[in-house]
Amino acid sequence: MDTKFKNVSETLLITLNARGKDADSPNPVLNDRKSAEIMSRIDYDFSKFDKGWMSYYGILARAKTMDQEIKKFMDKYPDCVIVSIGAGLDTRFSRIDNGKITWYNLDLPEVIEQRKVFFEENPRVRNIPKSAFDSSWTEDVEINGKELLIISEGVLMYFDENEVKNFLNILTDRFDKFTLYLDLLSKKLVKQARRHDTLKTMKNAEFKWGVKDGSEVVKLNPKIKQTGLINFTDELKYLLHGFRKLFIPIAYIMNNRLGMYEYKK
Repeated sequence: MDTKFKNVSETLLITLNARGKDADSPNPVLNDRKSAEIMSRIDYDFSKFDKGWMSYYGILARAKTMDQEIKKFMDKYPDCVIVSIGAGLDTRFSRIDNGKITWYNLDLPEVIEQRKVFFEENPRVRNIPKSAFDSSWTEDVEINGKELLIISEGVLMYFDENEVKNFLNILTDRFDKFTLYLDLLSKKLVKQARRHDTLKTMKNAEFKWGVKDGSEVVKLNPKIKQTGLINFTDELKYLLHGFRKLFIPIAYIMNNRLGMYEYKK
């Protein structure tokens, strides 16, 4: 299938590639067969990502860590509502579904149209074809007194500080309470997309915003409380082998983090 993604949306193919390759590997980390299936149906030169081994393992470590933390939240609130910001062709629902959660995929209309091609309908999975910066998307989320978890993976680093602030303000203006899990880029990598091992293959994607310790999110919106910070290298170090282990100290400094936050009006 000839699939066209524009600008930042094309970056979803980097993460899809990592999950799909992992599924076909001898010892898969995620064993995400759905991603492998989607890859096989897309007419795209995924081979251009082959040299990006740090991104490959980094994406797997990030996905596994976020899966684990989201499952912990689901253990506490089995019938919670989860909103995936910039869902792209993410397959997380199929990896972690407990049969009770309600899941929302939020992304641009053209991306949601592509999702419909690859994913079967599910009464507990709903698509919202809107930008995260269009506050009206919040009206499409039905909470019904349940706990709300909002997650974002591989998204916010492509937007500037004012846009991130606008997004956070939408959340606190429109919801009474929520838990927020954000994939956060290291500040040291901002403006370094042309040196990134996979992003450099794309013309229209640039890192614009990063953090040191996640407190920057609270500074942008003081209504939000930070409850945790996990360096994805905590998982990455178990995936790297041979000479690649030498890069672990550097990864601790440069790698993305999972910022964990709460808000209650």
